[in-house]
Amino acid sequence: MATMAGLAAAACVVTAASSATLAAAAPLRSAGIGQFASWRAAQHAAGFQLLRPTKAFSLPITNKISVARCEISKKKAKKRLVIASYGRTVRANLTISQNNSGSPCTRTRKVTLLGHYLVLGHRATLIGDCGVRGLPSCKSAKIFLFLTWRARGVYYQAMSYGESRNVLVGFARSLVRV
Repeated sequence: MATMAGLAAAACVVTAASSATLAAAAPLRSAGIGQFASWRAAQHAAGFQLLRPTKAFSLPITNKISVARCEISKKKAKKRLVIASYGRTVRANLTISQNNSGSPCTRTRKVTLLGHYLVLGHRATLIGDCGVRGLPSCKSAKIFLFLTWRARGVYYQAMSYGESRNVLVGFARSLVRV
């Protein structure tokens, strides 16, 4: 059991940096990147079938839906990463990200494995930023949880902070096609 020190902070920084970058890149919609007010517009820009949540557990969407390049390698630079966040407070947040590269668009370190769940007919892995020296207990509600799975060439990651495992899994299971 290892930790990924700073993944939570990195996730927030990546989201904030992507939002800032995307705001500047908004006129480049024809390039498939930008911020979009609707899931349908984001799907058109991304160029692949997206899933949207039907349950956000009373958390409002925080911004527009972001579409960016998957820039983990030159090989994947043409792939798209779509991120939508729900929850306007630092106490609770749910985020869904999906990309058409089939694997993560960011590098991660080892984390604490918390279990496996069935999400939309696929095996999903739940990991947390918890349980090691310097981090909260994995039983705490104030930890980052990540639920990841692959389906039809798309890599999905549902993330939460300040929410229970059941809420995160319910959020992921509520996804439907746009």
